[in-house]
Amino acid sequence: MHFVIICAPRTGSSYLVGVLSGHPELFVNGNIFDTRKKRLPVFWPNEDLTSGATSELLELRGRDPESFLQRILSTNYGREHVGFKMFNGENNEILGRIVADQNLRKIVLYRHNVLANFSSALVAGKTGKYDLKEGEEMPAAPKVRFDESKFERFEKRYTSFFRSVIERLNDSGQMFYYFDYEHIGEPRLIQNLVSFIGGNSTRSILKDKQYKRQVKQNSSNILSRFSNPKEVKSFLRDRSLLHWAHEGELSFEGGLASGSEVGTAGAVTSEIDDLSEYV
Repeated sequence: MHFVIICAPRTGSSYLVGVLSGHPELFVNGNIFDTRKKRLPVFWPNEDLTSGATSELLELRGRDPESFLQRILSTNYGREHVGFKMFNGENNEILGRIVADQNLRKIVLYRHNVLANFSSALVAGKTGKYDLKEGEEMPAAPKVRFDESKFERFEKRYTSFFRSVIERLNDSGQMFYYFDYEHIGEPRLIQNLVSFIGGNSTRSILKDKQYKRQVKQNSSNILSRFSNPKEVKSFLRDRSLLHWAHEGELSFEGGLASGSEVGTAGAVTSEIDDLSEYV
C-alpha cells in the first residue's frame, strides 16, 4: 500500500515520519516535492544516494513528477508499504493529483493550536533550526513578537489549506485518517494508524530502526514563547481561545504524555474508571 501524510510545517510531521519508520513493514520518506533546497529527502541507503543518482532523481522530479513519484513509491527495500509527506505550496498541481488518487491512502496531520504552530515557525525562522534530535542539547529559544495582523493572515492560509484538502477528499468519497498533533505521542493511535496504512499493528515499532528520533523543541507554555505575552493573552481572551495558551501531548494513560511540560493552563490527569455518568 502507498500513503501520503498531508500536513503543514511545524505540525510534528518529522516526528511522525520517524516513528513510523521504526515499523518493519513501513518505508516512509520526507518531503519529496520540496524544491527549496537542492536535496532529496528520501531515506534510501547512502550507497543508493550518490551525487549522480540524486541529480538524476531531481532532474526526473522537475521533468516528469508523476514518473518521479512512481519511482519513489516503487523503492521499498523489502517493506510492504511506502509513503511520504507533503506540504502546501511544494507543488500544488501534484498535490491536487495526489489528493484525487484513490490508490494513495491519505493521512491528514493537523495541529489545532494554530498559535503554537505560528510561534514555532517564528522561532525556527529566527534560529534556523527546524528540528531537534533526541540527545542533542536544546538551545535557548529566542522570544518572538506577536503581531495580530500577521497571525490572522497565517491562520487564514493554514486553515484554508486543510479545509480545502478535506473537502476534496469528502467530495470524492475517500476515507482518510485524521491525526492530531496533540496525540502524536500516543502509542495506541500510532498502532491504529499503522493498521489504516495496511501494516500489522501488533508488530513493534523499534526505536533503533527509526531514521530520526525527534523531540519537542519549544515550551508547552505558548505564551512564554512571546516577548509580548500580555497582548497575546488579551487576543486569545477576546476570541475565546485561552486554551491555546498551553499545548501538551495527551495520553490515554491519563495526563500528559512522556516528555511534555505542564504549563500554566494545567491538564486533566485523572483516569475515568466509570463512564456511566457520561453516557
